[in-house]
Amino acid sequence: MIPTLWAAATLGFRHHLAYPAEVAIQFVAACMVAGLNGALWTAAAAEVSDLGGVPSLAIRTEVLVAWAGISAIATRVHEDLGERFRDGQIATDLLRPVSLPAFVYARDLGRATAAFLVQAVPLIALCAWFAPLGLPTSPLRWGLWALALLGAHAVNVAISFLLGLGAFRIGSVAGLGALKATLVSIFSGALLPLELLGPTLRGIALVLPFHVLAHTPATVLTGRTPTLALFAEQWGWAAALWGLGLLAWRRVSRTLTIQGG
Repeated sequence: MIPTLWAAATLGFRHHLAYPAEVAIQFVAACMVAGLNGALWTAAAAEVSDLGGVPSLAIRTEVLVAWAGISAIATRVHEDLGERFRDGQIATDLLRPVSLPAFVYARDLGRATAAFLVQAVPLIALCAWFAPLGLPTSPLRWGLWALALLGAHAVNVAISFLLGLGAFRIGSVAGLGALKATLVSIFSGALLPLELLGPTLRGIALVLPFHVLAHTPATVLTGRTPTLALFAEQWGWAAALWGLGLLAWRRVSRTLTIQGG
C-alpha cells in the first residue's frame, strides 16, 4: 500500500506543477490579498497599538502567515469527488488496490507540498521583504509551523472529503463548497483575526474546526500560545473528522449504484 500512496502523492505533486501559468496566477492572486491585508493592518497599527490585548503589528504578522499557510492547504477534493460521483468514475476507484480515502489524502498531500514550496514560502518571504513581520529565527519554530500545516491539511481534506461524499445524496457539492468557503473565510483567521470577532463569534469559531486551518499554524509560528495544546486540538479534529469520513465512505461504498448496476 505504501508504494501506491507514494505514487499518489507524487502524482499530486507533479500535477500541481504541470501548469506553470496557473501556479503563477494563483501566486499573484495570493500576493494581492496579502498586500491588501498588509496595508490594512499597517494602517491599523498606526492608529491603534493593540486589539484585544494583542499588538496590532503582531496581528498583521499572524494574518499574513495564516493567509500564506491556507493558500497552500486549500483543496478541491470535494469538487473532484462530486464530479466522479456524477460521471461514474467513482466505480473505477473501487477497483484500486488502496482505499479511496487514503488515495485522496495522499494525492492532495503531494499537491499541498508543491503549493507550500512554490506559494506559501515565497509569499512569506515576499511579505517579510516589504514589511518587518518579527518572524522567528529558530529553525525549530519553522519546523513546528510546517508540522502545524500538515495537521491543518489533514483537517481540511477530511472536511472536503465529507462534503464530496455529500454528492452521493444531493448530486452536487457546489452549494456545500460555497458554504465551506464562507465558513473558512469567517472562522479560520486567514482574512479576519479571531480577536476581532467579538466574544460570541469568537467562541463559536473556537468550537468549530475551521480555526485550526489558518489561525493555529500562524499561532504556532509566532509562539503566542503553548504549542502542545494547539497540536492536541488540531490532531484531535483530524482524527474525529477522518473517523467520520471513513464511516461515511463505508456506508456509501456499500450502497453506491451507477447506471443501474
